[in-house]
Amino acid sequence: MSAPLVAQQVDAPSDLRQVQAQLADIVAGSGRVQVAQENLTRARALAEDHMEDSKVRFLLLRLQELAGLNEGMAEQWATLLQECPDDLQIVRHCATRLVKERHIEEALALVDRHLPESGSTSERLFARAKLLGDIHAHEQSDALFRRLILQHTDRNMRAEFAKRLRKRGLLADAFEVIAPVVKHLAPGSKAAELAEGLASDYAFYQRFESEDALAGKDVRIVSMKHAILHFRNRKIAEHGLDKSVSVALVTGSLGPGGAERQLTRLAGELTRMAKSRRRRPSADIPLRPKKVEVLVKQHTEPTGSPKKQDDFFLPVLVKAHIPVTEINRLPAISVSHQTVPEGSLVRLLEQLPPPVHYGVTRLAPVLRANPFDVVSLWQDGTCLFGALAALLAGTPTIHLVFRGLPPNIRKDRFREEYPELYQALAQVPGVVFVSNSRKAAQAYSEWLDIPIERFHILYNGVPDLPTDASAADKAMWKAFHASTDNATETIGGVFRLEPDKRPQLWIKLAALYLKERPHARFVIVGDGRLRENIEALAQELHVTDRLLLVGLSNHVGYWYSQMDASVLLSRYEGLPNVLIEAQLLGVPVISTPAGGAGECFVENETGHLLSDVVHPDLHEACEKVTSMVDKAHSNEDLRVHSRRRAQKLFSLEAMLTKFLSLCMPDLSGNNDRIDLAPSMHLMRA
Repeated sequence: MSAPLVAQQVDAPSDLRQVQAQLADIVAGSGRVQVAQENLTRARALAEDHMEDSKVRFLLLRLQELAGLNEGMAEQWATLLQECPDDLQIVRHCATRLVKERHIEEALALVDRHLPESGSTSERLFARAKLLGDIHAHEQSDALFRRLILQHTDRNMRAEFAKRLRKRGLLADAFEVIAPVVKHLAPGSKAAELAEGLASDYAFYQRFESEDALAGKDVRIVSMKHAILHFRNRKIAEHGLDKSVSVALVTGSLGPGGAERQLTRLAGELTRMAKSRRRRPSADIPLRPKKVEVLVKQHTEPTGSPKKQDDFFLPVLVKAHIPVTEINRLPAISVSHQTVPEGSLVRLLEQLPPPVHYGVTRLAPVLRANPFDVVSLWQDGTCLFGALAALLAGTPTIHLVFRGLPPNIRKDRFREEYPELYQALAQVPGVVFVSNSRKAAQAYSEWLDIPIERFHILYNGVPDLPTDASAADKAMWKAFHASTDNATETIGGVFRLEPDKRPQLWIKLAALYLKERPHARFVIVGDGRLRENIEALAQELHVTDRLLLVGLSNHVGYWYSQMDASVLLSRYEGLPNVLIEAQLLGVPVISTPAGGAGECFVENETGHLLSDVVHPDLHEACEKVTSMVDKAHSNEDLRVHSRRRAQKLFSLEAMLTKFLSLCMPDLSGNNDRIDLAPSMHLMRA
């Protein structure tokens, strides 16, 4: 890639050149997000009087990106490109920004416009191949690179292609690309050093995998796999006589999701038990928590970024005096500065997928300095960055807590690392596979080819919700009640207005239901990105007058108490807390068969399960909502019956007991015991 034209302003005044130099130094020293965020104020002050200079603006935009700022960045890069249309560095940043915002076609069009394939010189085709690689159009980039290295003898092209393949972890492919010219590379040149390093690494990894297995394989995943397998024969000491355990609950964020809510509740219950002198280990609860902490990847937003509510549950933890550590703010400590056994493990740890490297350099040191008996990792992304870190820290018991269907089903969440990660961890003593539903456990078992007996079921613990309300909530309901005073039934839903929850489908159900039961009204509690979309759809379908969008509320129990039935139409779920919460307040439920939804209630007694999760039949949904509403109106005992069944399986006490039973180290190293609790369908009195 050619040098940016913005850097070629040799006639700039000395004070401007000084500002440019200072900004360049700041950008160069802002490799970490936290550092970049801290440097922004100073950089903006330096740039304030020189914003007409394109290089100053270029450097400031670079720093903003390093600081994790996203709002309006594509527009700012596009504006700078209009001023410097021939600067390929700015083209690159414009294109990569478009890719970050998932405008793939626009990024490709930008490349075609500035570096068209037809009629270009080999030099510009070389630049095109690099730029395509920069925007992750790897198939096109690789094809062009291979064509160029066959047509030209320029060894730099082979070296550049090999370097890029190696950066993507494709070690065997990179070695194959550069091997034909190794003898012709100048000794001591960067290309020669690259070739030497590739040969050495390739020989090293052939100790673990065959040539065929390495071809086309990301060697970083190979490293992760064998770094984990390094611990497959580890020895775990038994608990001391005090029968107490220290527990770290680890998650990606503290946003308003079901997993985050459940982790927060569990942290609170463990802490209360740790502080209570009356609770002692028993046959049901063999251990007692002595220290409980929460470690979260991120709960604060970069300065200037839109709020994503990653700290939604933080006040609850703070109020309960539960220590919370933000992993993003921990210093990154390289493997060379950590205590790691000598040998191949050190070399494996030097080549890891970025999320795993993140955990090894940030989480492992803090877990080593502040040891825990149990590290409980919640959700796939957390398992990815946390499992190897916990092994390196010597944690005896490591939970892999799955909160929904596996990522091979939820394609937007799939990463190539996951199958290798879990299949390797299944061979390590002390690693416990935990799911919050039978449905999810079975899906993970089938995907990974791991026996279902390896999975433990930790059902959600849901407390009784108070039905009190704020003055604002009461006023909102009073106004809606008055405007729909002819209503004979209230259909509700509690969910985020996000694609997975399919709120548009919910509005369509309401519109169809009103045609059959015109005296119904509808209440949705929750907020999200689709709010405006929902409001527009409700208006289009003439539902607005019968619909109340409450938004986020701290008084969900109050809103449940106004409902005759609660409806959930999710495409994906783990074990939906909202179905349990509704029943705890005696409200029957209707749900798609998403995740473990069917385990939350008894079919045709306290709720109905729709037939299809992918394409729900709204006519069937209307019939089942009607059935449960009429049953609730005619059977006064239904609410009591619903409440008792939910309390039996999903109490906080049941959750706490089960969790602590999973905190015993598995000394045999196999965890093989059937532990699938029966579903609610089988829990008939």
